[in-house]
Amino acid sequence: MKQARCLLGAVVLGLLLQGCMTAPPAPPPDDSLTREQPEGWQARQAELRDINQWTLQGKVAVRHEQGNDSAVIREWVQNGDQFLIEMSSAFMGMGSVRLEGSPTFLTITDSEGQQYLSDDPDALIRETLGWSLPVEALYVWVRGLPLQDSPADVFFDEQGRISHLRQQGWEIHYSNYATLAGVEAVPHSLTATRDDLRLRLVITRWTPETP
Repeated sequence: MKQARCLLGAVVLGLLLQGCMTAPPAPPPDDSLTREQPEGWQARQAELRDINQWTLQGKVAVRHEQGNDSAVIREWVQNGDQFLIEMSSAFMGMGSVRLEGSPTFLTITDSEGQQYLSDDPDALIRETLGWSLPVEALYVWVRGLPLQDSPADVFFDEQGRISHLRQQGWEIHYSNYATLAGVEAVPHSLTATRDDLRLRLVITRWTPETP
């Protein structure tokens, strides 16, 4: 009897382990979306990655545990992985805010000229603004691209446009498509959510720069 129980326990354990190993990925956020890559997706990614210098204006709204914030992006200048973002906002009562740096270093300057510097951009933003901002990923995600060398779940709509992205614990939903630098159907709005944080970015003007 004891031997039979041990055998049964081993079988159950094996089935549980097998179930864990073969667990299916999370379902699409919408039944109309597909993981199947549209024709030309690889070439399209290459085109979008080449658009790495620009100036844009827009609006951002953030919902977090402490409440809601919003801002006007007066100017977002991107040059490779270097960025300069100037916002008029009420974030933490800071008024105008200037963010300047790269994925590995950030300087935040408030309306009184007070500067906050850190080689950990995410931690600095949490400390000064009160919520997280995926600095390293945002300038890639804004182009409708997943980060390279990082697992991602990409979903496309019936027109073959990127519609939803899951990466690094974030859920990014895209909308409001337009042509950018000759590349069609580039999303000009995104909503990124993670836990209790929801960030919505709407681009009102986007001008690519020629290197």
